Amino acid sequence: MRNNGQLSLNLGTGSQRRKSKADPTNVEALYFAILPDTDIASASFDLANDLRTQYGFSAKPRRSDLSHVSLYQIGSYSGLPEEAAFAAMQAASTVRGPSFQVEFDRAVSFGGGDNRPLVLWNKEGNAELKALYREIDDAMQLTGFARHHGRTFEPHMTLLYRGHLVPEIMLERPVTWTVRDFVLVNSLQGKARHEHLCYWLLSD
Repeated sequence: MRNNGQLSLNLGTGSQRRKSKADPTNVEALYFAILPDTDIASASFDLANDLRTQYGFSAKPRRSDLSHVSLYQIGSYSGLPEEAAFAAMQAASTVRGPSFQVEFDRAVSFGGGDNRPLVLWNKEGNAELKALYREIDDAMQLTGFARHHGRTFEPHMTLLYRGHLVPEIMLERPVTWTVRDFVLVNSLQGKARHEHLCYWLLSD
């Protein structure tokens, strides 16, 4: 559902911290994200296919309808945690950030070991996206969630998983779009399915 940034919820009193309760047989990951425009998602899928051929990746690119930039991880749970979802919605409704441009100018291998996702990244840019992350982190703490102390937020968009190490790839044309909202995503792990629970518009 679309939302103009105004949401009022009665969560009761207190600010008990909420913790993940993961069940590996039925895990749902809850997080805030930004989504690329449809044409950007499609172009990124085509780019992933080209890089897969060029660099010999065996894994298929991530489907364009799953394209997103993870903004704030809330937790992994066995089933959708309604209390945590409503509290996250309450926090998101207080965010008042402006719309902005996001830009990724290169593809890089992330992580270590044998599974290195290939992602879109920008080494220097996306300061506005990092500012939005900090604002959400502040709002989440006030709602009762633990602050993301010690976590490094590196904005990126995953093109494919189960990759291997490749040199940094500078793109001929950066992948860029205007971020006008952010969304609460419930990701059904292992099912390649995302539920978009609520959107919040950024100011013009």
